Amino acid sequence: MPDFLDILHDVPRARLESTQANQTLTFAFATGCGNDAFERLFAHARPTTSSFSRECFATDLFLDSFVELCLSTRLTTDGRKFYHDSLLSLLTSPPRNRADTQLRQGVFRELGEQPELLAACEQTWRRIDTLRLALESSCIGKRASAISRRIEILSQLAEIVRELSGAFNGSRSALARIGQYFATLSRQDSFERLNQLIDCDGHLATLDLRVTVGRYGQIRNLLVLARAENAANSHYLGPIARFWDRIVIFFLGYSIRDQELMGRVVESVFEGVQPALLALFELQLQLEFYLSLVGLTEYCATRGLDTCLPELSTSEPIVQASHFEALFNPFLLREEQPPVPCDLELPESGMTFLTGPNSGGKTRLLQALGLSQLLAQCGAPIPARRARLSWREGMFVSLVHEMSADQREGRLGTELLRIRRLFDRIGFGELVLLDELCSGTNPSEGEEIVELVILLLSRLQPQAVVTTHFLQFAARLAQSPPVPGLGFLQVELDEHQLPRYRFVPGVASTSLAAKTAERLGVTREALEALIERKSTYLDRAPEKS
Repeated sequence: MPDFLDILHDVPRARLESTQANQTLTFAFATGCGNDAFERLFAHARPTTSSFSRECFATDLFLDSFVELCLSTRLTTDGRKFYHDSLLSLLTSPPRNRADTQLRQGVFRELGEQPELLAACEQTWRRIDTLRLALESSCIGKRASAISRRIEILSQLAEIVRELSGAFNGSRSALARIGQYFATLSRQDSFERLNQLIDCDGHLATLDLRVTVGRYGQIRNLLVLARAENAANSHYLGPIARFWDRIVIFFLGYSIRDQELMGRVVESVFEGVQPALLALFELQLQLEFYLSLVGLTEYCATRGLDTCLPELSTSEPIVQASHFEALFNPFLLREEQPPVPCDLELPESGMTFLTGPNSGGKTRLLQALGLSQLLAQCGAPIPARRARLSWREGMFVSLVHEMSADQREGRLGTELLRIRRLFDRIGFGELVLLDELCSGTNPSEGEEIVELVILLLSRLQPQAVVTTHFLQFAARLAQSPPVPGLGFLQVELDEHQLPRYRFVPGVASTSLAAKTAERLGVTREALEALIERKSTYLDRAPEKS
């Protein structure tokens, strides 16, 4: 049996830190631990070994919001919570080992093909979560004692292990590891002791009774015909032995109650099965990854949108262009109107410029590309009907332009620092997504800087997608590219010059600033009307004496 149960990695590994996990479990089993102990434990789950640097993309892709808004639909329907930080950690650390990605794709593919396996995964997640709730609670309720609470917890554990030891046997994916792991675990001596303890607690003896019932149904007489004590149980003590133990303890001067003896037995059994409990919570976090992303695909389907497991190139060096059919941004699922899917082809390396009007979908497209690359390398479905992507060793995304109170530099200085950070962080052949490069300075200086970035960035052969409002400059680059591999896409417009939220080859001829201003109410007429209303108000205001 492997040391760890793992359905996320080709070579099984532990994500929970064992010392902290065992301390949390021991304390929870003894007294209950409140609802934040497991949150703290799961929040510090080890990330997958990855070549991606979270600082280079997580904030600009709004991954924290993506987990909260887009991945919580399936697991929070009945008020349960899921472990946001653990899931975020998995998404921000796509595995370096391609076999891990292929293993996860295999699980997602099987879950999509066999609904009964998906239902079994969700039932398992919920059973483990119920066990977690029992551990968190210190309330005895109808139980006779704290010992009874612990035995109930051990009974839940035994039942889950028994069920999982026969589960997922027909699976062809990593899900088969679950049944194999717990089947082996259930045959160990520690689980034999657990079963004996549960049997002893619920079965001291069997009595054959004869009951006499009176005229109105009340019991008149109860006669014991036969009695058979559960002597086969390893925890069994006969009547004479139980009586003799009490006499010996009394004459030795010890004050030991039955509850103390039973408590020690229960603790001893718990210590033996504690690794199984830890394995269950590891499994809960792993199932949460799959169930959350399946929930996203289901939600997309309700809006009439397709998801897919993309084809990922495995060749070295990268020689494959990226192709998307019906790509969309999952953040837009929360809008009243569903997102408009678009088809896209990007070269395997080089820079592609996106041009077009504001609110035409350029930034949303960059976000969709970044999320798709991340999900694809995590082995998960992406928001597209069909896709082919290149394997990347990293990604740099810069979409957010925020000013802070302690910022020393102006807009140009901030932009130059962004470019410096890009070259500090980017590696060979990675994905680069930049929104409005050099928009914070005048066009002549900005164009000079952009051209410098193009020339130097091309040496690293990234797959780069950049939005710009320097339209004349982009047109000149299209006519006379300074480096090979430059591509140009523009927002497609309808007959009324409104964006279709799709992209076609070419450079936009106008940013449609006037139409955007009209849509937002920033025209001469609209502003003059505001001034007129204010003037009228001032004319009517009473004079101060």
